[in-house]
Amino acid sequence: MQSSNSLLARTMRRYFRITSNLTILAAALAINPQSAIAQVTTLPSPLNPALTFQTTGRERPPEVGDWYTTLNSASTDRIHRFFISVTPSDLAAAGGAIPVRILDGESNGTIDEINASLFGTVVCVAAGDNCDPSRFTLLAPGGGTLGTLTYNIGLPSADGQNDLLGTITAPGIYQVTSEAGALPISGDPTFALNNDDNGFRIQVLGVADLLVGQFQGNIQQNSGASINLRLFTLVGPGTGTLSFRNFDLDNGAALSYISPPGGLGTLPATISLNGVWNGGGNLDTGADNIAGLNPLNDAGAWEFRVNALTTDNQTLFEANTGPARLPLFDTPPTRAGNFTITTDTTRETPVGQRVCHPFRVTNNFFTTDIVNLVPSGTNPNYTAQFFRDEAGTLPLTDTDGDGQVDTGILAANGGFVDLFLCVTPAPGAIQPDGTILTDTTTITATSFMDRKVRTQAGAGAPVPQSVVKTTRPSPAGAGTSDFKLVKRITNVIRNGAPLAGVNFGAVIDDLTDPNDTAAGFAQIPLVGATAIPITTPVQSNDEVTYTVYFLSDGASPAVDAKICDLIPGGMSFIPESLELKIGSAAAFFASPSTKPGGNFYASLAPLPNNNSCTIQTNPNGAAIYELGTVSNSAGSNFGFARFRVRVN
Repeated sequence: MQSSNSLLARTMRRYFRITSNLTILAAALAINPQSAIAQVTTLPSPLNPALTFQTTGRERPPEVGDWYTTLNSASTDRIHRFFISVTPSDLAAAGGAIPVRILDGESNGTIDEINASLFGTVVCVAAGDNCDPSRFTLLAPGGGTLGTLTYNIGLPSADGQNDLLGTITAPGIYQVTSEAGALPISGDPTFALNNDDNGFRIQVLGVADLLVGQFQGNIQQNSGASINLRLFTLVGPGTGTLSFRNFDLDNGAALSYISPPGGLGTLPATISLNGVWNGGGNLDTGADNIAGLNPLNDAGAWEFRVNALTTDNQTLFEANTGPARLPLFDTPPTRAGNFTITTDTTRETPVGQRVCHPFRVTNNFFTTDIVNLVPSGTNPNYTAQFFRDEAGTLPLTDTDGDGQVDTGILAANGGFVDLFLCVTPAPGAIQPDGTILTDTTTITATSFMDRKVRTQAGAGAPVPQSVVKTTRPSPAGAGTSDFKLVKRITNVIRNGAPLAGVNFGAVIDDLTDPNDTAAGFAQIPLVGATAIPITTPVQSNDEVTYTVYFLSDGASPAVDAKICDLIPGGMSFIPESLELKIGSAAAFFASPSTKPGGNFYASLAPLPNNNSCTIQTNPNGAAIYELGTVSNSAGSNFGFARFRVRVN
């Protein structure tokens, strides 16, 4: 397996945090594995028994209704793609693991069209029947491969095979890809091995109403009569125009587009002819372009309403083109949105002096989104307010008009904003008898897209996410602690030697991270790469070393400092590789049997109380370092935590 540099870069930023003067009580999830596994989402849905998703062999002409994979089209991404969205709450409900299965994945039998014959009229029984091979792949958010299934290499595979493709253990947006024909799989262009229409189903276990849709590909129905079909896509806030198109939708079908309530309403659509796009298009271009969307009212679930879709009429629907393409769902979505908010923090400040807690909100969804932020539990002896800057000059506003402050519109696929909850203790935070009253403010966050789509579907309230910001007044004469972290890739070993072409001894200023220019880090130069160049991606069996540098440079020591570094997906922890350096003392390998300070927790193992990990389900394993009190005095206020992994 190869992992792209984008996977490593995201790993550097997301999977560690620290606590200082903070006790975190990890809530135990009471999950019944049997009841969780009974929850299933299938594409196509059982509500559409006549609907079939197909992938066509490469040597068929595009007039069959598959523009993406067939001969002579201008498609450059010659593969079918399907979409799975997994949120942190989905993963928790499924017990930390969501299996993905392919049902009837081989090209052979009742929902396949062998040698261009109609559904189920040819069943392969011997090699001479020339059933096309097919291949399915499960891709992680960073592009890494989590599983592959290949069928019909050699003798035909038995009809109706159901197999595990891979298991999802972290939240994010995943893709399933489908390929048919010997040409993409083994390089064989023989026509009879590249002319089938392979039907299949995708089954996701553990969650009943997961968002699973088609990102690019075609459909066909085999009921024996015409049917009415509803397809749906999700449009984010701030969208001004849309491009909807259909391919090879002939034989008398009718189509209209329907916006969310309060939007543009029902709009007419043009119909494509045989082997061309709609809107007066040709084999490669054409569309219905919809302009003038209201940035808020037209956000939500849009519907493609298809009347009189005839049998044996393979066709293709698309919402937008290129990087802005939107998935299509064959049932009304009951939820949307997929974001993360980090992290719990603790700060001290003198009475009357404001201190700001940083946090980041990241939109992992395929559409734009807005995230509402609601503070609760603030002690009456404190004031708390959201700002866009640590100086406290840019307060958050309500951009979507629902009465709650929010992030503003976040870009799709990883758009984020760094914000601050600024808290000020009043004199009452320290009582006359010296009792210190701590403030614990919980920030509850909900997605605009989730609220909008749930309202459309009548599906109830959205599932919120939350973080806790703890503030305490400094005792008389005390100052505020500050604990900074910077992460780097400090080595990659391939075949016993460092990876060529990467200077792991360089000191790099990451312009997105203000911490790496803190003056105190001059005591321990931050050598290492921020990412592996895409020209030299890591490969299976490579050993990767991650180093987290830390610095305590506040007005007081960092008390009860902890670092959690979650093992990235697609990689395995190398035993006995936990290493620590504190201050000017020599680095040592941390182990419960030698020197305390570091522990590794295997995948899905329960994590200890008061840990600082961002994902408590521990999907791939975790390295946890307990540093205790880290001095704020130069010479002893710095160090690093390090471990190594092997690429699977």
